[in-house]
Amino acid sequence: MVFQGYDTVMFGDVDASGIGHFAHQVRFVERAEFLFMKQINLDPREWFLKNYLFPRVKLEVEYLSPLHFADEMRMDVQVGHLGNTSYSLTVKIINLTTQMTAMSCRVVIVVVDPDTQRPVPLPSPLRAALTPYLQSAE
Repeated sequence: MVFQGYDTVMFGDVDASGIGHFAHQVRFVERAEFLFMKQINLDPREWFLKNYLFPRVKLEVEYLSPLHFADEMRMDVQVGHLGNTSYSLTVKIINLTTQMTAMSCRVVIVVVDPDTQRPVPLPSPLRAALTPYLQSAE
């Protein structure tokens, strides 16, 4: 299954030429992840602030076509991998204005105990919520 979120490229997301600034576009990945977490009913305030830490340990981004100020975009999110203490999300940003893929991303996230600062196994509710979005092996 693929989660689809929607957003618009805002003025603060672009550089002086009106094209998405590469570092600001990483925020689209964060927006996509936030919307995805809300979709699967994992309240970020509860999960991210009280029980666990979720550091991002790896981010790969491939910029494929430009995003411009006011472009509409769709953010497709899937779970790329479910491990014991980590998982990865794949995010594809589609520029709906041009109908082109703008970005392809992969982020690896580790589940950490806030007290010990050590990785811990994925909590069962998190694993259950992520599993339907797991990409099939192709």
